[in-house]
Amino acid sequence: MDTELKKLQDLLTFKQTEIENLKREAENYKEILSHFPGIIVVLNPNGIIEYINENGAKIIGYYSTEELIYQNWFEKCIPENIRDSLKFVFNKIIEGHIEEFKYYENLVETKFKTQKLIGWRNSYLKDAVGNITKVISYGTEISKDILRKDKVGELTKIFEVLPEAIHLIDREYIILYINETFKKWNILLGLSTDVIGKNIFNVFPFLSEKVREEYEEVFKTGEILITKEENRLKDKVIITETRKIPLFEKEKVSHIITFIREITNFLNF
Repeated sequence: MDTELKKLQDLLTFKQTEIENLKREAENYKEILSHFPGIIVVLNPNGIIEYINENGAKIIGYYSTEELIYQNWFEKCIPENIRDSLKFVFNKIIEGHIEEFKYYENLVETKFKTQKLIGWRNSYLKDAVGNITKVISYGTEISKDILRKDKVGELTKIFEVLPEAIHLIDREYIILYINETFKKWNILLGLSTDVIGKNIFNVFPFLSEKVREEYEEVFKTGEILITKEENRLKDKVIITETRKIPLFEKEKVSHIITFIREITNFLNF
């Protein structure tokens, strides 16, 4: 009997040691993640922050991760004007549509109400029956240094294969470049593709004065602007998310690249 008791005690001691080792290993991983140079955020299906690393919290202006844990990511960290479109993207990921959103860029709002453009790589975890239980996003800040005019040439090769409609204008609102998706959209909607060298507001007279004001704001402030818009074309209401991104020559905004992502799926090919 004493021998059996000794075996049981040894087994319990071994298991306790194993548990302690696992705890230490988990803490080590947590320590490594806390010093990741970008943002790591884990959200549950309701958008609640279950984890954010220390550097991630600092990037968006918070001194402690405790200020963010169990908060709603969209209410706390996403600008109000793009909140709905970001929730749409998040819900698509929760539904399992990860491929088109493996990489995504959007603005986040800091504690001080400034905004930063973050490029995200997204993934998820599933439970035993295949339901998505957590979305894990790794984000890095996109600085103005990579948005300089001399970078455009090397970026256009990428622009040609993106599903977003993209165009480039100068300070006179002259269109200097459009990608293949932009051309396809125009053909589908019965609009001209002969737009290079022409004023964007002459080519697309349905653009509102508000759009002109948005471009003026980006040229003036040098800040990225993300908006959600509705346009009626061919008896269809088309909802888009538009990102106006400034390009710099020295410290002055010289051009704006506009990315248009269609939300209503009328323009899928």
